[in-house]
Amino acid sequence: MTITKATRWRVFAGVWLQSLFTSATAYFSLFCIPLTTKFGWSDSDFALAYTIYMFVYSAVGFIGGSLAEKLSPRVTIYIGLGLFAGGWFLTGFAATIPQLYIFYGLIAGAGGGMIYPACLPTALKWFPDRSGSISGLVQAGASCGPFIMSPIAQKLIEVYGAQMTCRILGVVFLIGVGAVAWMIVPCPDGWIPEGWTPSASQSQMLKTKDYNIPQMCKTSVFWVLLLMFIFANAAGTMMVSFTSPIAQRQVGQSAMTAALCVSIMTLANMCGRIGFGFIYDILKGWNSLILLMVINGISMLMLTQASTLPFFIVCIVLVGFSFGGLLVVFAPMVRMIFGSKYYNRNYGLIFIGYGIGAFIGPKLSAYFYDTTGQYTMGFIGSAVLAAAAIVLILVARKMADRMAAA
Repeated sequence: MTITKATRWRVFAGVWLQSLFTSATAYFSLFCIPLTTKFGWSDSDFALAYTIYMFVYSAVGFIGGSLAEKLSPRVTIYIGLGLFAGGWFLTGFAATIPQLYIFYGLIAGAGGGMIYPACLPTALKWFPDRSGSISGLVQAGASCGPFIMSPIAQKLIEVYGAQMTCRILGVVFLIGVGAVAWMIVPCPDGWIPEGWTPSASQSQMLKTKDYNIPQMCKTSVFWVLLLMFIFANAAGTMMVSFTSPIAQRQVGQSAMTAALCVSIMTLANMCGRIGFGFIYDILKGWNSLILLMVINGISMLMLTQASTLPFFIVCIVLVGFSFGGLLVVFAPMVRMIFGSKYYNRNYGLIFIGYGIGAFIGPKLSAYFYDTTGQYTMGFIGSAVLAAAAIVLILVARKMADRMAAA
C-alpha cells in the first residue's frame, strides 16, 4: 500500500461517515409508538430491545477488534455491516417481541458492535500526533447521525409506516457504509506522520509495551479501568436516559419543551465530544478524565435544585458536555496504556464496561424514582458514582505509571 499525505485523512473520512450511519440506534425510539400501537406491545417490552442491543453491541466489541487485526478493518466492517443492515431490515418484519429482540437486539447489535472497534482504533492509529481531537471528531459523527437522520426517518415513518422504514433504512445503511468501507485501511506498525516531531509524552506513548488480551487482563490497571468505565458511564446514563420525564415531572415543562431539552442535551453532547478531543490533546488523558467526571458530578448535584427551566438547561448542558467526552477521552487512553499492536481488540474488550454502565445507570434511576417518587436520589447516586470514578482514575494513574516504569 502506497501511503500519501491524504491516506490518513481518507481513513478518517471513511470512519466518520460510517459512524454517521451506524449511530441509527440513537433514534430507534421513533419507532416506539408506531410499533407498540400496531402490535399492542408495552413500552417497557419495546425498551428492552434497546437494552439488548447495547449489551450485545458492547459484548462483541473484542470480537470485532480481533477480526480487524487478524483479517483487516475493511473485511470486519463488511461482516458487521451484513449483520447490522440485515438486522434493521429484518426488524421491518418483526411482529412479535421475541422477533424484535432477535432481529434488532441481537443481530443488529452484534453488527454495530463489530464495526465500532474496527473503525475508531484504526483511525486513531493513523493520528498519533492528534489522537484526542481525532477521537472527538469521529465521535461527533455519531451525534451528527441522529441530527441528520432523525427527521428523515420520521418522515419515512409517516409516509411508509414503521416497518417499511426499518427495511428502507437497512438498505440505506448497507449502501452507505458499504460505499465508504474501502477507505478504512490499517496503519502500518511504527508509522508516524512525515515531518512530525513527537513531544516527550507522545514519544513515551509510541514506546509503550504492547499487551495482548491475556497480558492486559493480568494487570491490575485493566480491572480498575474497567470498573471506572462502568461507574463513569452509569453516572452519565442515569440522567441521559430520563431527560424528558425529569423535565416534565420535576421542572413542570410540557412534552414539547421536554423534547427540546433532549435536543439541547444532544447538541451539548456533540460539543463535548469535539471539545474534549482538543482538551485531551492539551491536558492529556488522566487530567481530562478527572475534569469530565468533576463536571458530571457537580452538574448532578446542581440538578437536585433544578426547578426552573433556565437552570435546568444549564444543568443538562453540563451533563451532556461531560458525558460526550467520556468515549472521546477513554479511547486513546487504552492505547496509551496498553500499546498500539493489539489496540483494536483491547479497546473492544474494555468497551464491555460501557455496555454494563449503560445497563446499570437507567435501572438505578428508574428504581430511585419508583421507590421515592423523585429523581433526587438518582442525582445523588450519580454524583457518588462520579466521585468513585475519580478515585479509581487516581488509582489507575499510579498503577499505569508503575507499569510503564517497570
